[in-house]
Amino acid sequence: MAEMTEPQDASSDGHTFPIWGDEARARGYSIPLPFGVNLSYMNMRQNVDVDSITFSGLKLGAHPIPSDMFNIDVAKTRERSQTENLRLDMWVFPFLNVYGLLGYTKGSSVSNVSVDADPSRYTGLDRVIASSVHNLNRSGDLKDIDFTLDFQGRTIGTGFTLAGGYGNWFTLVDTNYTRTDFDILDGSISAVTVSPRVGYRFTLPGVAGPSHLSLWVGSMYQDVQQEFKGKLSDLHMPAELQPLISTVNQDDDGRFDVKQHLNSPWNMLVGAQYEITQNFNVLSEIGFNDRNSFFLAGEYRF
Repeated sequence: MAEMTEPQDASSDGHTFPIWGDEARARGYSIPLPFGVNLSYMNMRQNVDVDSITFSGLKLGAHPIPSDMFNIDVAKTRERSQTENLRLDMWVFPFLNVYGLLGYTKGSSVSNVSVDADPSRYTGLDRVIASSVHNLNRSGDLKDIDFTLDFQGRTIGTGFTLAGGYGNWFTLVDTNYTRTDFDILDGSISAVTVSPRVGYRFTLPGVAGPSHLSLWVGSMYQDVQQEFKGKLSDLHMPAELQPLISTVNQDDDGRFDVKQHLNSPWNMLVGAQYEITQNFNVLSEIGFNDRNSFFLAGEYRF
């Protein structure tokens, strides 16, 4: 998520950016200092609907197990993540800010799963294995198991913010694209986030002259790639599943594939930004409804 960059008073001081900045000031608009360095922390929790979990490359002893043998039913999944970002931004025009970010993300998802198999679909040793799995399900040993995916990785991204206002009222629409290379996954996970906001800016006495407090409400939309593939050897398998899942060479053969989608792509936001000085500000934002989030950032502008 990209944080709010609320306009700050800045006189014309020879800056090339933002383009048309002098014209905007002449019309009475407050223009932020053009460049910013931002450090932020985001904690997010949300519900996820898992469509399927499948394993492949499995063997019991020397006998290969069909990849479609296990019927894995997922009751619910809760995903949580924490991200720390460094963001560099620039106001190209008074109404357009562009930025790039680099960060680190870690988190986990916990799914409540049950595992079953249909012996009637198989013959020979496969039928014996499927019968054993089915009996364990009926006895409750393979029901309501917490299946956890722990992940961490580097995040890079870019985005832009469109800003406008009238009087002390302002609107912002932030759009960004991020890609995260997680340690347990093949490839990377990409996400597109769009966050419209509307708010009001108050003028307050500050430590170095007039200061500002901005309050806003908004919403966040996330479109996240939701298929995770990787090696079973990179997972911490539940104890109930470990006897069922062994491979001749897990580094190459044992694979998992999780397909899922967000329970809701939208949530609501409320936030505030306080301008300590013209160069320093702090920001906090809380998300709620189907996605709970907490965001905190400190910024230096010059």
